[in-house]
Amino acid sequence: MISVADLWIQLDALVPSPLPSERIPLASAQGRILRETILAPEDQPPFDRSAIDGYLVHTDQPAGLVTLEGTIHPGAPAPASAPSPGTAYRILTGSALPPEKAALIMQEDTKATDTGRVHLLQSPSTKHIRRRASQARAGDTLISPGQLLNAGALALLASVGATAPLVSRRARVAHLVTGGELVSPDATPASGQIRDSNSTLIAALLRDSHADLIWQQRVSDSRSATAEALAAALALQPDILLVSGGASVGDHDHTGALLADAGFTIHCDKVASRPGKPFIAASREGCLAFGLPGNPLSHFVCFHLFVRRVLARLAGTEPVALIRAKLAPRSELRPDPRETWWPALLTHDSVTALPWRDSSDLTVLARANALLRVPSTPSASSQVEVLCCS
Repeated sequence: MISVADLWIQLDALVPSPLPSERIPLASAQGRILRETILAPEDQPPFDRSAIDGYLVHTDQPAGLVTLEGTIHPGAPAPASAPSPGTAYRILTGSALPPEKAALIMQEDTKATDTGRVHLLQSPSTKHIRRRASQARAGDTLISPGQLLNAGALALLASVGATAPLVSRRARVAHLVTGGELVSPDATPASGQIRDSNSTLIAALLRDSHADLIWQQRVSDSRSATAEALAAALALQPDILLVSGGASVGDHDHTGALLADAGFTIHCDKVASRPGKPFIAASREGCLAFGLPGNPLSHFVCFHLFVRRVLARLAGTEPVALIRAKLAPRSELRPDPRETWWPALLTHDSVTALPWRDSSDLTVLARANALLRVPSTPSASSQVEVLCCS
């Protein structure tokens, strides 16, 4: 039985490099990992521009009356020079400004007259000018490889015309759910049956994990049905194959044997983790396979400990690191000879251990956003290690 830390080392070795990159439209790039350096193609901003609605005057212009000579609209070229003292241009936010001798005054600090003149109630200043290259100069690095493309990063890419960024390909994942007791979530279970929650759980976890669920099927736990479905999944050439259930050593636990029959090398069939002990990690060329223990809480733990780590490596980014947090008062942690990854609620100042009865207990997952590591050897420290799951 392998430790969690040693299995992490093995999994990292199985993913020596990320998946190939691809160029995609900017509209499809949210949540992808950037695989190129984005440079500023020109100064940012590319010209001096106004940050206010108001008036453009000469820097030598004092408070008093000025004659209005026209309007500089956003999108129009800047005038070649600042207006002469005694004159002004109407400007709007974003209007281009001449590079020298320009000063601005806010509309609120002026008063219009009936004679086409404007009374400046205060002296103009340059503080409302957004200077050329004040944010970045042409050639500066704006975004480096490895960054997650969130809404702000996408907006920055759009602003510099990077409309087809080079990003990591999302891993293609096939998911097979086994279990003769399982029925669809919209069905009414008969005696001895339960609704399938693992299909929904895995689909939701994959959406936030640099992966696309390309196939998902539920079958009975017979060897023939599992083998047939496994062959169908592998025919799609997924990067990752997940099998829910059948990972232990019971009469209906066929996952390990069927993966071996399909040409996979089994690297692990038990891990010293609670919950999640019967966990299979296997590989063959072009595909990694994981046999997840059937209980949903074990699913949640094993996914975040191992599957998400591999998906991060395939995307070209670092796995989520353990952090230190203060254990909240009255958190009761039951010791166990195995290392426990306890469902927990992480806040800005502490982590609270949430109550759970066993590895089939789904009630705790509605609140859990972290896993609290409880070593097999108890510690008296109030600081604990936590893996964030949100």
